[in-house]
Amino acid sequence: MFCHNCGTKLDKKTAFCHNCGVKQENSKAEYVKPQNLIGFSERYWDPSIIEAAKKHKRTSVGCMWSLVIIPVVGFILAGILIKEFDVKEAIIIGVSISVVMLIINLFGFARSKKPIWEGQVIDKSKKERQRHRNSGDDIETYTEYTTVIRTASGKKKTITERDSQRHMYDYLKMGDRVRYYPVFDTFEKYDKSKDKIIYCNVCSMMNPISNDKCKRCNNLLFK
Repeated sequence: MFCHNCGTKLDKKTAFCHNCGVKQENSKAEYVKPQNLIGFSERYWDPSIIEAAKKHKRTSVGCMWSLVIIPVVGFILAGILIKEFDVKEAIIIGVSISVVMLIINLFGFARSKKPIWEGQVIDKSKKERQRHRNSGDDIETYTEYTTVIRTASGKKKTITERDSQRHMYDYLKMGDRVRYYPVFDTFEKYDKSKDKIIYCNVCSMMNPISNDKCKRCNNLLFK
């Protein structure tokens, strides 16, 4: 039988898919042949997707101001309520953190306003790396996955993922043509004709290729 979520071939008695982890139901565990989908979708211009993009921007703005305001207020309250904590020092720390968060978010907003671009996957690699855990002496090893895309203008863009969060590394193959949507920070594959899954470009949820709308956010899939 096949996983009803991602199409992976499974043993008959398998309760959970070893590829996507979804619980199997005998009544639904049949493989649905992918549609012949070649070409970039026009659904980005659908009114519902445009509205989703606007909502995404509003949510991002709200999160930004939360990340900017909370550190200042939190440290000021800590300076007032905790005797061992100097108020002036608390203000300096709170303002410093807020400024850093503001700068990071402004860079994110700047990237989201850039135009859509297209490119081709030209390299994929993985490497074992190490890092300190919890600012202590313990060192943990992790795997870093890198996918390199050359844009139509000749620039190189890199997707870096770690450990099990290697979604684009597994999804994109060498030579694949892709389109990048800055407002959602997601990629669309040009040739989906052989795929069993498709990622939602609005919320990044993995869906069966047979779906027309995302099973999580209910937005149109870029097909």
